[in-house]
Amino acid sequence: MSMDQRQFEALVQRMERFAVRAPGTYRSWVLALALFGYTLLLALVIVLLLLLALLAFGLRDAAWLSVKLGLVVGALLLVVLRSLWVRLEPPTGEPLARQEAPAFFARLDRLVAGLHTPRVHRVLVTEDFNAAVMQLPRLGIFGWYRNYLLIGLPLMQCLSGPQFEAVLAHELGHLSRGHARLGNWIYRLRRVWMRLDSALAQRPQWGSGAIRGVLHWYVPYFNACSFPLARRNEFEADASSVQLTSADSAAQALTNVSVIGSYLRERYWPAVGARARDTAQPAFAPYGALSASLLQHLCAEDARRWLARALEEPTTYADTHPSLRERLEAMKVAAQFAPPAAGSAADELLGERIVALAGAFDSRWREGVAASWKRVFEETQGRRARLAALRAKCAPACLAANEALELADLEEELGEGPGRALTLRRELLAREADSVPARFVLARQLLQQGDRDGVALMEAAMQGEADAVLPGCELLRDYWWGAGQRELAQHWHERATQRARELEEGKRERESLGDGNVWLEHRLEFPMLQALSARLRQIAGLKCAYLVRKHVVHDPHRPLYVLGFGVGALAVRRGERERAVMERLRTAVEFPGETLIINIEGANSGLGRQFAEVAHARIV
Repeated sequence: MSMDQRQFEALVQRMERFAVRAPGTYRSWVLALALFGYTLLLALVIVLLLLLALLAFGLRDAAWLSVKLGLVVGALLLVVLRSLWVRLEPPTGEPLARQEAPAFFARLDRLVAGLHTPRVHRVLVTEDFNAAVMQLPRLGIFGWYRNYLLIGLPLMQCLSGPQFEAVLAHELGHLSRGHARLGNWIYRLRRVWMRLDSALAQRPQWGSGAIRGVLHWYVPYFNACSFPLARRNEFEADASSVQLTSADSAAQALTNVSVIGSYLRERYWPAVGARARDTAQPAFAPYGALSASLLQHLCAEDARRWLARALEEPTTYADTHPSLRERLEAMKVAAQFAPPAAGSAADELLGERIVALAGAFDSRWREGVAASWKRVFEETQGRRARLAALRAKCAPACLAANEALELADLEEELGEGPGRALTLRRELLAREADSVPARFVLARQLLQQGDRDGVALMEAAMQGEADAVLPGCELLRDYWWGAGQRELAQHWHERATQRARELEEGKRERESLGDGNVWLEHRLEFPMLQALSARLRQIAGLKCAYLVRKHVVHDPHRPLYVLGFGVGALAVRRGERERAVMERLRTAVEFPGETLIINIEGANSGLGRQFAEVAHARIV
């Protein structure tokens, strides 16, 4: 039986207590569980091979049956063997040679010697704001590992030399303690099971149901049991970092990575992308522009907010990394945001090589964004022309509600800015007091600006429009979080989670045409029904059509129609005609609302009989 999230978290918590109480025994248990997974796979292969042997030698008197069963078992064996061939691709990046960066390799050699780390075979510089180690076996399950060290150029550009050394020591700590090797082994096992499950789901074979049943029990159980091991590895690697550098350097590295990461995501890269509005070609060099001096101008208030947010984030079961607060507490240090005062680790350790690396990444970036950059530029010019047209059309108070909303959006994005947009939205709601869209956009802007007046407006908008509930809950959650009202923020977070779950359930309900559905009369008005029937009769190859309405629990105010059609051809010729009719139905027919289309012949003939029992269902 598959494990849900609540059961997964409960098992992880139980394993965490086990790991604290008896760490050696726990680690042995995870290793034994991983070996058990490999044993299951090996046993499965052996059983299938034995079956093939029995079929080859034990059923000589019924050769046709032996061949038929042999093909079935052989197909299943082939699926299993293919899933076992899991090859981890080597990481990509710009190779860094010893003669190109002697200062970096001198630092690396000192850390490797201090941690008794296996040799690092290759150092790759990447565009990521991250660092990592990876071990890839050259002989598959027999090992002979090749060790890769991945260092992100932006990370080196945003940390001082001692801070980056602390990050490097953390990653090498994983390597020295065998975390990467064990992690790769566990990762490979997970990949094997996932590939096998996917293959059996796409091409079911005899016996695949039993195998998938084992998969759905073992994989979540193994993931939950190994989860604390991965998390514990992070604390041990942090301890290695403190041991080789200092507690202050490790704390500053963790804090800087969190705060500067937020700056890059929320300020730096959006500002780079915003240039596409004004220039047709991406002439900027974002990697070359990153530097220690740039970070000195980082807004102190933003930095405090990002750090406070990071320290508030709890450890979750969505990620094996502990929270920032837990990692700092384990090191017995406080958060320390200390951007490099002068040169960065990149300047100190890479020297002249940094110019070529940044140039390569900038060139690759410009090539990758060229098409989307041009599209944004052209769309922006069109939106600016639309803004000018709306301004010239008439006074804002004379615009239709949808045009007034559009004008406010354009003013905020490309025109006079948020102040003008706020005025326009207030004026619109004053004259269109019952407009839910007007109330929602005004409430959204007020909440994003930290104005409490947006709370009541948003709650009213959510009552008047179901589609406003989820974004409204998220906006209220963020507002109360920023205002320091944690209980209210949690309340709206739970509401948002509940609404997201309802929407997901509703989506699944609307996509399902399996057993247990209740079919209702469509109840279309006669002129609409007559026009639809006439259009359907014009489709070549369509022999019959039934229109019903599905009973739905979620959002019942939005009707869900189902059109069942038949083409009347023999089974051998049905496929091609069915595809042609389906394409015409999807592209050439306007339906009265959300409509699912399905052929009701062959395997779906039972649905056809159900539709035929609904009053007035047949429309062609």
